[in-house]
Amino acid sequence: MPRACAICGKHAAFGSNVSHSKVHTHRRFDVNLQSVLVKGEKLLLCTRCRRDLTKDARMAQKKARAARAR
Repeated sequence: MPRACAICGKHAAFGSNVSHSKVHTHRRFDVNLQSVLVKGEKLLLCTRCRRDLTKDARMAQKKARAARAR
């Protein structure tokens, strides 16, 4: 199973560690993947896609809180 987001396809990026003496060594920037149940299916999603999936519900809660505060 590839370590990539199931929705956007984001995967590891590559770069260098740079020491004080400017020696470059290879490193890997891994994606923050979370295991999430979506419609009964277990998927690996990056945190941005996971947040976007719940945006409608979060905005509804925010409106409800604002209405109660008034």
